[in-house]
Amino acid sequence: MISRLETMRFQWGAREGPLCDEPIRNVKFKIVDARIASEPLHRGSGQIIPTARRVAYSAFLMATPRLMEPVYHVEKWPCTADVPQPGTPAYIVKAFLPVIESFGFETNLRYHTQGQAFCLSVFDHWAIVPGDPLDKIIVLRPLEPAPIQHLALEFMGMSEDVSINKFFDESMVV
Repeated sequence: MISRLETMRFQWGAREGPLCDEPIRNVKFKIVDARIASEPLHRGSGQIIPTARRVAYSAFLMATPRLMEPVYHVEKWPCTADVPQPGTPAYIVKAFLPVIESFGFETNLRYHTQGQAFCLSVFDHWAIVPGDPLDKIIVLRPLEPAPIQHLALEFMGMSEDVSINKFFDESMVV
């Protein structure tokens, strides 16, 4: 019964991580010891799932987590490839563009080329956002430009105070 509940907990926890309620990627949990109550009443899903989820979240937050951002493969500079099209004066310029920087990119591209250029964006990979998402020194103020590594936090609606303490029992916090 515990293995079924553990599977449910990991699926639930992996779908809604503690940072931005986004899926958790590239994380491995290793359960070393688990002490389960002997009475069936105290080892039901209502007790095991929330407790195990809090344990996983606190372990995740203690392991220096990082946010990941999606990256498009688009036509842009700096480029990863510059390929001339045979028989035409056209070029295909290929590059990587973080999705958060892609808003307004095509409009700017068309504006600066008088509508001659366009872009095709395709999801390519996930990249780690620089910086520590748990850094308390960074303060996001409205109507002020934020550092690029903290735009994802604001975009995802992440709370400025992600604390490990909310996943621990008060008696366990030192």
